Amino acid sequence: MLADSSDSKNIFDKAALIGTGLIGGSIGLALREKKMVKIITCYDRDPEAAAEAVALSAADRVVKSAAEAVKDADLIILAVPVLSTLDILKEILPEVKDGALITDVGSTKGSIMATVEKLLPQSVSYIGGHPMAGSEESGIRGADPALLENAIYVLTPGPGTPENVIKKFTDLIEGTGAQPLILDPLAHDRMVAMVSHLPHISAAALVQSVAGAGDIELIRTLAAGGFRDSTRIALGNPEVWRDICVSNRWALLSALKIFKQSLVTIENYLKEPNAEAVEEFLTQSRDYRNSIPHRGRGILPEVYDVIVLVRDSPGIIGKITTLLGEEGINIDAIEILHVRELSGGSIRLGFRSREQQNKALKVLNSQGYKAYSK
Repeated sequence: MLADSSDSKNIFDKAALIGTGLIGGSIGLALREKKMVKIITCYDRDPEAAAEAVALSAADRVVKSAAEAVKDADLIILAVPVLSTLDILKEILPEVKDGALITDVGSTKGSIMATVEKLLPQSVSYIGGHPMAGSEESGIRGADPALLENAIYVLTPGPGTPENVIKKFTDLIEGTGAQPLILDPLAHDRMVAMVSHLPHISAAALVQSVAGAGDIELIRTLAAGGFRDSTRIALGNPEVWRDICVSNRWALLSALKIFKQSLVTIENYLKEPNAEAVEEFLTQSRDYRNSIPHRGRGILPEVYDVIVLVRDSPGIIGKITTLLGEEGINIDAIEILHVRELSGGSIRLGFRSREQQNKALKVLNSQGYKAYSK
């Protein structure tokens, strides 16, 4: 069913959504929910994903090619893996109308923006985009308009992009609930290499180290708590992260060099051994970590945790979830932690907001449970 074309919130008449995965689907759902476009036409190399996008109301109709999707489109969203973006762009350009705005959602911007300058006619605008949001889930079934809410959405306008076009697209991004931030493409790549790409590679390397350490079953048991939490981001889509790493390899290599030096530093402290230096290293890390503000969402949505210490008794999970449900508290994530350092047997509950977290703590502690926040 087509969106209501009479709604005054419409910023664009027709949008083309190329790629209906987690991010593309979430953007489509947000645009439809907020009624910021009249019609969304979608294409995906997986026809079933495109059909599902329409069934879930992330788009109005499916077409058989990217080129067909962009015909007469005012806004074109390339929600495909980074290394596929330029190929798709070259494919669609002959069908892109004058005055159209093209954007992407890739996690690296430098190489794309440099090539766009050479490819694009003056009659077409391009604003690179990177929604700093994600999920352990992948594909259209994981799409959710709430994924963009409070997420930083980096924008990298091409040289000469008219101010009114930038303003129009910024209004669209704000309308989805995200927070637009305009950055230079290379500055963006350098910063995300440190705070997003390096952590993902580090988590993957940590998992690889443990996986090859022997005593697999025992390690799996012990890793069910803190190790599992600290390597959570290694759950990302391998195809997507492959393209991110390759396309941003120079910035990532620089970040890895800095990271390796940190490992050498703590390694040397342990070799000496120098207990005071180890403590100072950990103190500095803790203090900087605590200085990072709790704002918005990063590459993965922020989850506010509550740990509940429990005895291993039948029905305990049901009792806790029922108790919180009766108080109108929605649990976003739940995990049983049979073995967890300093916690004993416990349950981890995740909430989408600090308010829900604090409310859950108050309810649980008032009912005699030992609960604390992380």
